[in-house]
Amino acid sequence: MGYEIDYLPVGDGEKGGDAIILRYGNLFGQRAEQNIVVIDGGTKESGVQIVEHIKKFYNTDYVDTVICTHVHSDHASGLTEVLENLKVSQLLMHLPWEHSGDIKNMFTNGKLTAKGLKERTEKSLTAIKDLEALASGKNIPIIEPFQGLSIHNDGTLLVLGPSEQYYTELLANFDIMPETKSEFTIYEKIKSFGQAIIKWMSETMDLLTETLGDDGETNCENNGSAIILFSVDGQKILFTGDAGIPAIQKSMDYAKSLGISLDNVDFLDMPHHGSKRNIGKTLLSQLKPRIAFISAPKDGDPKHPSRKVVNALKRRGATVIATKGKQIRHHKDAPDRPNWGPAQEEPFYNQVED
Repeated sequence: MGYEIDYLPVGDGEKGGDAIILRYGNLFGQRAEQNIVVIDGGTKESGVQIVEHIKKFYNTDYVDTVICTHVHSDHASGLTEVLENLKVSQLLMHLPWEHSGDIKNMFTNGKLTAKGLKERTEKSLTAIKDLEALASGKNIPIIEPFQGLSIHNDGTLLVLGPSEQYYTELLANFDIMPETKSEFTIYEKIKSFGQAIIKWMSETMDLLTETLGDDGETNCENNGSAIILFSVDGQKILFTGDAGIPAIQKSMDYAKSLGISLDNVDFLDMPHHGSKRNIGKTLLSQLKPRIAFISAPKDGDPKHPSRKVVNALKRRGATVIATKGKQIRHHKDAPDRPNWGPAQEEPFYNQVED
């Protein structure tokens, strides 16, 4: 079975997002012998690029599955363009308002823009609510991607996380929840204050100099990301959205309970644009990917991707490639594309951010 995974660049400057397209099956045959899956859509602009890409390179206007991994607008906004301009069989997305009366009441009572609700949070929540409304208007079935879901009922695409129970636990501390707004606002201010000052430290290929730890933390919205395993001809390809260390570990534990080992995966979609907050050295030593792709903004260095993360991957033998404003592709048994050459690998960094 052939496949191709296309990463489209998202955003300008320091802010990025995810826009990924997966096509698999007999890629030299008819459309009916293939499946096309869009995993996140980035911004509105990247959503337009996804539509054009599918029509140009896949020669179709039909998508089997669209997946919104989590609520953040840098993953969700572009999917409205996909639903508007292509035929879509099904949409996979979490519906947080179906699991929390607080959120549902915010919509019902018109309090979405209540004082204290952060602009970024409002934008994210509005993006996925718009996506749900668009799908409903077009009679596109919506399925929540919880642990154990076989997306095309053939075992090829399996949702490893989150479980519905874990998602509900996370939801209580989502930034959109009224009782936690002030806590996250303070956190954002502290984080923003520290962005202007970068301290540097040295690393070498020697494992003893590795500075990436296992203490990275991300927010609950990110940990609620759908984590998806694509299995084809013995290869294991893992998509992680913006998930963090505990969410990825839970997914690995679930896979193990099914007899699926995620040691030495063939391809790893790095979580949250390669941030050091979302992955640790212990997980990377387990996953030990052969190839790692990172959806990173053009000017994201050294945060997205983190140089510490890039170095940790390269120490473990991975080929590391990041978008950084360019389209990148990973494929097997797929048609050639004229003028698409080898992607440039990320270097090993002798200086990393503290």
